[in-house]
This record gives sequence, C-alpha cells and structure tokens, in this order.
Amino acid sequence: MSCRNKRVFVAAVGDANSPVTWSGIPYHLLKAGQAAGLIDEGLPLSAEGSAWQRRRFLWNGLRVFTHLDRPGGYQYSVSFLESLWAPVKQRVQNGLVLNCFQLYAPSVVADSSIEKWYFLDQTLTQLFDHYGLRSSVGRSIAKEALKRERAGYEAAAGIVVHSEWAKQSVVRDSGINPEKVYVVVPGANIEAELYAQWDREHGQVLKPPLEGRPLKLVFVGRAWQRKGLDRLLRGFAIARERAPLSLRVIGCAKESLPNALQRIEGVEWIGLVDKRTDAMRFLTLVSECDIGCQLSRAEAGGIAQREFHALGLGVLSTNVGGAMEHRFHEASVGVDGDISDEGVATVLMKLAAGTNRTAQLIARAQLWRRRALYSETIARLQAVLDPSGVHDFSDKTPVEAMVVGGA
Repeated sequence: MSCRNKRVFVAAVGDANSPVTWSGIPYHLLKAGQAAGLIDEGLPLSAEGSAWQRRRFLWNGLRVFTHLDRPGGYQYSVSFLESLWAPVKQRVQNGLVLNCFQLYAPSVVADSSIEKWYFLDQTLTQLFDHYGLRSSVGRSIAKEALKRERAGYEAAAGIVVHSEWAKQSVVRDSGINPEKVYVVVPGANIEAELYAQWDREHGQVLKPPLEGRPLKLVFVGRAWQRKGLDRLLRGFAIARERAPLSLRVIGCAKESLPNALQRIEGVEWIGLVDKRTDAMRFLTLVSECDIGCQLSRAEAGGIAQREFHALGLGVLSTNVGGAMEHRFHEASVGVDGDISDEGVATVLMKLAAGTNRTAQLIARAQLWRRRALYSETIARLQAVLDPSGVHDFSDKTPVEAMVVGGA
C-alpha cells in the first residue's frame, strides 16, 4: 500500500496509463509516483470508441430536439461521468483517488469509502472563462457542472492545484476552506530514463557565451494563437533587424499560420515531433536553444515552461493565469499578457545583447534543471498526502518570474 495503508489511484478523463491523455500529465504523474512508491496504479477511464461516440451524439441530439439547451458539454454531464466511472468504482473502494479532472461521478462523491483528492491546473470557472469555453457548453449543463464541482470539492479530503491562481478560484468560486487546498507545481513531461540519458549526454555541457553568436529562441506548441506564436514572430521580426537572433518552432505546422508570418526570416520550422517515438530528438532540438518562449494569451500553467527549464533553458513567457508559477525566479523573464509586438521586440533585443543578466539567467536554468522534474513534484505531493512523513525538497527557490512590462 502506497499511502497510509491505502491503494492510491490516478484518474483522468481518459486512460491515465496513456501518455496522450491530458497532454501526458496523468501519465507522468503516475510513473513518477510509482517509482517513488506513492502511487499504485492509473485508472483506465477510457471514453474512446464507437459506443462513446453514440452516447455523445444521442445526448447532444436529445438536448437540441427537446429544446433543453444548445449542444456541448457532454463530458460534464451526470450520464457521462457515471458511465465513465462505473467499471472502476468497486476497485477504488477503500482507496485514495487523485483525480486530474474537476468532476467525479456523483455516486463516487457520495461514496465515503473512497478518499477523494484532486490534481488540477484550473477550476471549471477558469476553464469556461479564462479559456473562453463557456460559449461552447450548454448553459444549463455548465451551471449544473459548477454545482457538482463544488460538491466534489466539499466531499474531498483535499484539493491539490498547480498554482496559487487556481487555488484562489477554488476558494473564491467554490467557497472551499483555503486550508484544504494545496499548491504543487507539476513537473516536465519527460520520461525519467530518457531524461537521465539526455542528462548524461548533454546536460553537463555548458552553453557557449553569447558573444559572437545569435541568441537561440525556441517555441513548442500546436495552439499557436492561444500560445502567442503570432506575436512572438512579429516581435522577433522587429528585433532581428537590430539584434542577432534565431527562432526554432516545434509542433506547429508552418502552413497553419497566416502567410505573412510564414515568410519571416531567421525562423526554423521543425513541425510536429512525436515525443513518444522520437523523444530524444525532441529533447535535443529544445536543449540546443537558449530561451524557451511561450507568450500565451491564456494559460492555466504551461508544462512547456517546465520542459524548457528541465532542459536547461531560460524562459520568456506572459504573466497570465498560473503561468508565472511554472517558471523559476531569476531563470525567466515575464511580460504583460497584453504586450505589444514592439514590447516583445524590446525584450528580445535586451536578451540578445549578451549582458551578464542574460548569461546568468541561462546559467541558473542549467544549474536548476532537475528541480523542474516530476521527482520534485512527487516529493511535495507526498508531503500533502502523508503529512506525518519526513520530507526534503531540493528546490528552495521561488518560482515567480522577473516582470518586464509591455510596451
């Protein structure tokens, strides 16, 4: 038994044993937790296949046909959640479940034999409003989901969130006692064995001085508009006229952006790299750079920032949502969420100037890289789930970033 003589399970909407579920967060949490003896197994709550597609189609069709509401939001409905949890309810009785989704099935909430916890990047209120998804969810189902979210939090032994930003919403929007809510930042989504290999081969190699070479920037992501690739490219184009810079774009197809952004010089378009089948290439492509960039307009956290830090990169990102809590103080630069293209260019030119500040930022990122791994996350999580134990943390540094105002 992993925690206080109870079996500990990780849950998500989808199979927690799969690296494709929720960007791989449940999977990497599970693997690191198993290695540390904290977590026993992941729950295969799969919602894939023709049967699930039929259920979703019928549910949406019924709402439109009966004029109940507009379609959308099936994953927040009671029927979806009860069907999802039905195959595992007996297995998790008398156990501890760490749920990466904001909702449990109501029957699970009512089952006092199950110790319920959460591991969340944001609340439903933040998902609906910060990410702008409220318009895609039926009004009544959204209202019902928020009520059931609160009931789940009230029945839980504790709520673990990825940031103070998310904690504030749990307390403010769901009325939960703040003493019941804990902040534990997740780690980089990198397999431990693969990271150890990369660290042996590349992690000890210090980056050459900036004098005489361009500052190498990298962007990773597919949702280019939300993650601000467009304004990074425009700012990069302005800055490159006056400073030595290069930019590598990973995960986003060049053709998916407007034509004008495709033609900017100095940009290397890598495209999608499958982290499951070509993981070492991904780590190498990222770690060859100096600064990881994520100028998101909305961001609950930003696992890419943790990956940048784990690979020894400094970080440039916006102070939106919980993003600033996912990067290390003095190894990152934060900018306003509404920063202009000229403001981005100004920050990039300062970073490319090769000053001691930029060199120290990169050096600290390399020095602290292992603190961004899931081993650190699991140690902190164990202190929450098992407060009677003795725990030690390597990361004594704050994670708030240096703030640079937008122009």
